[in-house]
Amino acid sequence: MTASISRRRSIMAAAALALGLAVAGPAQAHSDLHHAEPADGAVLRSSPPAISLMFAAPVRVMTLKLLDESGRERRLVREGERGAAVQEVRAAVQETLPPGAYRVEWRGASSDGHVGGGALAFRVDRATR
Repeated sequence: MTASISRRRSIMAAAALALGLAVAGPAQAHSDLHHAEPADGAVLRSSPPAISLMFAAPVRVMTLKLLDESGRERRLVREGERGAAVQEVRAAVQETLPPGAYRVEWRGASSDGHVGGGALAFRVDRATR
């Protein structure tokens, strides 16, 4: 009888663990950056017309910045509804960027409420002819 009770407890514990993992899996999924234009580390021959971030799952992007190498923020105009959870965020670059290094920074909240962010860097070089 003791072996039977012990076995039932083991089965119940395994079932509870499996159920907990099944429920926690999607709830803990965070939205990672899937693709960006320009890509991290890109060297461009001219100023990009826009910045585009594509995430693996919908994200409510709260902050999106474009900084030059001196830390000065460059003007972006976001497309679409602000504050909505989306898989792609696109912002038009409002000026022609001169040659130099640039950094895109963002912060956002995924569907589970996790707030995270990231950054990518790219460079604009003079066009070679």
